[in-house]
Amino acid sequence: MMLVGHFGIGALAQSYKVAFEELGYEVSCFDINSSVGKYCRLGALGRKFNAYVPVGTWVRKANREMVVKARQLMPRLVAVVGSCPVSAGALAQIKASLEVTLVHIWPDTLVNLDSSLIECLPLYDLECVYSQSAVKPIQKLGATRPVWVPLAGDPSIHSVPQCTESEAVEYGADVTFIGGWRPEREAVLSALTQFNLKIWGPDWGRRHKNTPAIKEAWQGRALYGREFAKAVASSKINLNIIDHTNYPAANMRFFEISCAGGLQVCSPCPEMEPEFKHGETTIYYRDVSELSDQIHDLLKDSELCGKVRQAAYRKVMEKHTYLHRAREILSLLGSQRSAANASN
Repeated sequence: MMLVGHFGIGALAQSYKVAFEELGYEVSCFDINSSVGKYCRLGALGRKFNAYVPVGTWVRKANREMVVKARQLMPRLVAVVGSCPVSAGALAQIKASLEVTLVHIWPDTLVNLDSSLIECLPLYDLECVYSQSAVKPIQKLGATRPVWVPLAGDPSIHSVPQCTESEAVEYGADVTFIGGWRPEREAVLSALTQFNLKIWGPDWGRRHKNTPAIKEAWQGRALYGREFAKAVASSKINLNIIDHTNYPAANMRFFEISCAGGLQVCSPCPEMEPEFKHGETTIYYRDVSELSDQIHDLLKDSELCGKVRQAAYRKVMEKHTYLHRAREILSLLGSQRSAANASN
């Protein structure tokens, strides 16, 4: 198997690499973003420019490198993970050169599905979409076989940590939010500044000049990997304010909080609410006006909080890790091959 994407701590492609290896696959990785970076002129400035205005020559060279790597490895399966500068021509060449199955794992809002990614859709044998509601729209854009494969938890990164007393003080709070700045997120958090609140994430430092309480709550940086897990496990309540463009689907944080043993209070998430029920594995808030009262009640009910934490952790570990998602993808490919053989 050849995985194409970005690899590193917290990267989705890395989580799938670990999962497929656990299933016994020999996995080779091609970091196409790093490959493009090798060809960028002007060093860091060129790489930054290319991130916003892709230079065709540099991207084509990286795609050629990907095709050559595939020819050398002769994989049975090539899976592209996320938003990568993969060209339709390169995928077509891989298809023409090898007997290979092409899979795309799309973990993002459709707003970020740009024209170059859309051009690739008809070439994939399987399009794994993180949102059930996105399946039909992405099919209309050209995907031949889109299926719903949600995001998940990764115990290799976000398992329940052992925290020292000093770490519990450093990372813990009554209410914690981990994530990037959005205006709707600041609006929610601004209504919660009466609590012991900690905010971790990028962009908050340059966005809240007129909100001193948010500035005080922001911890000055983002958290990843084990630090993320320690903050989740040390906090009484972990708030998940899902981006408006992700609605009605679950984001990564939805599963990561439970995987790390945290109590999640989440904005509405219709696609996951039948599976993660309110009051059993997750607490949902419907309106900011009721959120403060919900948090007050939860902080006074440690028994309920403990039950919800434990039930959510069990649910994720039993059914919603990337190992489960990798098995599902392989099962879908197996049923596809069986159908093709039957028709022949």
